[in-house]
Amino acid sequence: MVFTFMNSSVKSASRVLDMLEFLSVTEKPIGVSDVARRLRLPKSSAQALLRTLLGRGYLVHAGLGYQLSPLVGSGGWIGGTVARLGQLAKTVMESAAEVTGESAFLGVLTRDWHVQYVSKAVSKNDVRYDADLEYLRPAYCTSLGLAIIAHRPAEDIERFLRHGGFKHITPQTITDPVALRRALQKARREGYAEIRDARVTGASGVSAPVFGPDGEVIAGINLAAPSWRYSKIRPLLTANVISSARELTQALGGMSPPAPARGRTTTVKSNERMAIRERRQ
Repeated sequence: MVFTFMNSSVKSASRVLDMLEFLSVTEKPIGVSDVARRLRLPKSSAQALLRTLLGRGYLVHAGLGYQLSPLVGSGGWIGGTVARLGQLAKTVMESAAEVTGESAFLGVLTRDWHVQYVSKAVSKNDVRYDADLEYLRPAYCTSLGLAIIAHRPAEDIERFLRHGGFKHITPQTITDPVALRRALQKARREGYAEIRDARVTGASGVSAPVFGPDGEVIAGINLAAPSWRYSKIRPLLTANVISSARELTQALGGMSPPAPARGRTTTVKSNERMAIRERRQ
């Protein structure tokens, strides 16, 4: 991935933003030399910027490299490729919602294993699945979380499984690390992940990964519906979410997601619900 600078009177501010945006989509700690090379900066300038951001609390030391502070990463701060993805995804998500009749969501994974929704296109059906964007959801009980984690490096998957904290939210929530590993293997093999009633009883969804220019998974796209309707149109939703994820990946210049293999009670909270609403006439 190559980031370029704006030619303006506030070049130093542009460089700081380029640095933050670059680090927002860099999963592992990165050293001064690599930052300088990727951002096409003199090493001395890269080092000065990194030290400034470190001193202001935006970065932390990680071994011999730097990465965004967990306080920044867990707060929903999004930049760089993901910000661009949000813009590109609007038309794709609206099309997916129109074709399937169900709600579409774009989400990313935070550093503490939660899913942050970035944008959505809500179904026009009177009975539909809807969710607020500002709330974080545990990755293990969402199809978006599983779809993204399944395509992370093996060491990240092991960290996720060791992380623990897998609690039953509904009777269908998977909490056993062995079962979660199988679910991740299946998602990686087939190119999509799905959950049924695992986060909200009566709501089901399917998600596929979106890849960035460096070939790393950076987001996921999801289609969600009331469970009774999901079961009836599952093939349509699965095919559409995979094609939508590929379209977004290609728009970013990334690698295509793997092709899918052939064959084969809790109270709903106010911030994540299936809403029964009257259409405006």
